[in-house]
Parts: sequence; structure tokens; C-alpha cells
Amino acid sequence: MTNLKKTLFGIFVLLVILMVAFRWYDFFAGPIKQPLAYSHKVHTEILKCEECHTGVLNSAAATLPDIKICMGCHSEEPISKSPEEKKLIEFIKKKQNIPWNRLYKNPVHVYFSHNRHVSVGKLECEKCHGNMGKMTKPPTHALVNIDMGYCISCHEKNNIDVSCVICHK
Repeated sequence: MTNLKKTLFGIFVLLVILMVAFRWYDFFAGPIKQPLAYSHKVHTEILKCEECHTGVLNSAAATLPDIKICMGCHSEEPISKSPEEKKLIEFIKKKQNIPWNRLYKNPVHVYFSHNRHVSVGKLECEKCHGNMGKMTKPPTHALVNIDMGYCISCHEKNNIDVSCVICHK
């Protein structure tokens, strides 16, 4: 084996080990717990996803709701008897953002634009996020396993370019 082949093989093995390590971490990270037992169902009966997750229609990132978004409907007085709303009101009184924990995270080498998929591609949120709008409690893990295979199959089904540079930085 030449030195070049040995070096390339070493790089390949290192990359495989790194990929396994990252997936291992994701797999064993455990259930994700949210600070509030938030009901998407209650909210999606009167609001659209993009009203709380701003940025979906006009930027790459769909944000987690800022406390100011919640204050659009909720104030320091509860509008329900939910004990979770009492927790929400404490965040509102302190003008403190709720420390939501992300369910969906892209690897650092992947570029994903919500705007491109939602506004341009006309995809519904459920395509990638599952039946989140029907959830009465926060899920403890992503409802859809979005990996490269999932994305590629969607791109192929919709006759969209699958060149590496489309998604990989």
C-alpha cells in the first residue's frame, strides 16, 4: 500500500469514527424535556405554526417562540385554568424567554432553509415535523427521523436537485 493510500484510508476511518460518535451521542442523549407541558393542539386550533415560529416564511431558521410572541395572547392574568399557564405567566412577569429545548437539530455541515422549503417549495410543516400540531404534550423526541436518506427521498420524489452542494456546506 502506498503512503497516499494509507493516508486516505486513515482519513476515511477517522471520518467513519466521527460519524458514529455523533450519531451515538444523538441516539443516547435521552428524552428531551421541555420547561412547560405545552399543548400544540390547543394553540394550532387558533394559530398557524408560523405565527409562533417566526422566520419560517422568510428566513432560513424557524425560531423557537420568544416570550413576546406568547405575550401577544397571554398577559399576567391567566386565560385558562391550566397549571402550565401559571408557569408561563411567571416567564411573562420576568420578561424571560422560555428555555425551550430543540427537538430537531441539523448537523453543522448541513444547510437547511425553512423559507426555501415552506414558502418556495410549499411543504406543510407536518411533512418534516410530523403531527406536532395534534400533540397535547411536548414530545420527548423528534416525531420524524430527518436524516440524509429522508431528505434525498423527498428531493427525488419531487424532482429536486440532489447534488451534495445543495445541502452540504
